[in-house]
Amino acid sequence: MNGITVVICAHNSAERIRPTIEALARCHADFPVEIILVDNNSTDATADRAKSAWSACDNNRFTFSTIDEPQAGLAYARRAGVRAASFGIVVFCDDDNWIAEDYLMHAMRIMRDPDVGAAGGCSTPANPEILPPWFYTFSWGFAVGVPLSKIAHLPDEPETETRVNALWGAGLVIRRDVIEFLYTLPGFPALSGRKGAELLSGEDLEISACLLGAGYKLIFSERLRFKHDIASKRLTAAYAKRLLANFEGGFAVHGQYTKMIEAFKFPARAAAIGCARIIKHGFLCRLNRESFLSLLAALRLPALMTRDQRRIYGTVRSLRSRQSRPLIASTQLSQKLAPQISI
Repeated sequence: MNGITVVICAHNSAERIRPTIEALARCHADFPVEIILVDNNSTDATADRAKSAWSACDNNRFTFSTIDEPQAGLAYARRAGVRAASFGIVVFCDDDNWIAEDYLMHAMRIMRDPDVGAAGGCSTPANPEILPPWFYTFSWGFAVGVPLSKIAHLPDEPETETRVNALWGAGLVIRRDVIEFLYTLPGFPALSGRKGAELLSGEDLEISACLLGAGYKLIFSERLRFKHDIASKRLTAAYAKRLLANFEGGFAVHGQYTKMIEAFKFPARAAAIGCARIIKHGFLCRLNRESFLSLLAALRLPALMTRDQRRIYGTVRSLRSRQSRPLIASTQLSQKLAPQISI
């Protein structure tokens, strides 16, 4: 908790990186801040443009560096940034996110609660005048607005925080030790994120599910604000259709995580729900491997799962084990101190 590392994952970002860097340079912080730009398999001058932009900002309060990650994919770029981070809190800033000047201050304040695993906020478009009429119907897919599925979940009062079940990756504030642990697991990530022109999505849903599975809270805060600079080439109906179609894979993986986490927490209930689902899907002639997942997870039978399901099962099992270790250590300490306390 002694500082914040901002990780910018960039792929061919030479033309859009400068305002992102300039916004970070304007941020306030009364703690150490380092900015790490991960050049993710770029074929342009992304790293050089970023260094030039930072030099022009004349900011001697923060440190700035660039690293290379040749394996294409947003999840791999984030992993490289996390492994290079020096501080306990990491902020994932996309290469087209212009975070507010008080973003880092609010991020540190929220993360001082040890029960919070990650936090996220709301964004507005940096260029609203070029948005097509259909944009706000699907704005959540572009990380604009708030990452909530129902307006009933929004806080009643402005400038407040509320617990949510998922956060998007843009502007995500997360504990380094947790995400670093996830990256040591062989089954994580199940989703690689975007790879160049491939609009693979949902890796932020996977991170959210894992944090919940580890027992942490996810916090949405209206005080965490940023602008999203959406390139005009992304504002076409064809692009939107491709983008939203690729969210289906992310939702499916998130659903598998949810089923397995519930199975570890409440195996009897998960088994009953799993049996009911099998009967229902059989009656509707929709029976498939997914129909058996809750039951197999409740009975701890990963050998009967698909390869992808086994990867997620292994991740959830490791998270549950990690969650129990601090409790075991605390219990052992209490037992050692008990005789002294009783006296």
